[in-house]
Amino acid sequence: MAQQYKRRLIPIVDRAFQFKYTGIILAVAALTSTVLGLFLLKAYKEMNEIIQIAGMAPEISERLDADDTRRVFTITVAALIGEVAILGILGLIITHRVCGPIFVITRHINTMVEGKHPSLRPLRQGDEFAAMFLSFQRLIDGNKAKDKDDVDKLKPIIAAVRTLGLADTDVAVLQALVDQREARLDEKR
Repeated sequence: MAQQYKRRLIPIVDRAFQFKYTGIILAVAALTSTVLGLFLLKAYKEMNEIIQIAGMAPEISERLDADDTRRVFTITVAALIGEVAILGILGLIITHRVCGPIFVITRHINTMVEGKHPSLRPLRQGDEFAAMFLSFQRLIDGNKAKDKDDVDKLKPIIAAVRTLGLADTDVAVLQALVDQREARLDEKR
């Protein structure tokens, strides 16, 4: 009986792969954003010092105090957190589009190892490795055609052998081969 696979709400198929590469993306984004944020904060402080040293308009000097520095720092940190969150979600989605087809092909290979032919579902729109999946589909179709050809060739031979009066054990070997091929052809997985 074919096992039903539930649709995932969170696009995680291969935790190790997806978390590894999403983590790398997030680490690079966090590092670059932190460095850029520190440069921005340093430039802001230098601008404040220059304005105060130059004695420019007193109202400008008064407005440039610690609250403004905190506000710039808060905006920088909020932008960093937002960027990391967006890149984290995108990282999971993109790695899912890579892992999804590999997961499906691996599941079908395991079905083939069990001696059955899998029923392939088409890739989702946006999935990667479409060329590999098409090659895999040709492999499955070729194996099914070979099994069907074997069955079609062996059935008349079995019928002819039975008319010759050979022992049932000799015919049983051929019949078992035909039964095995037909079972693989009829399997819905």
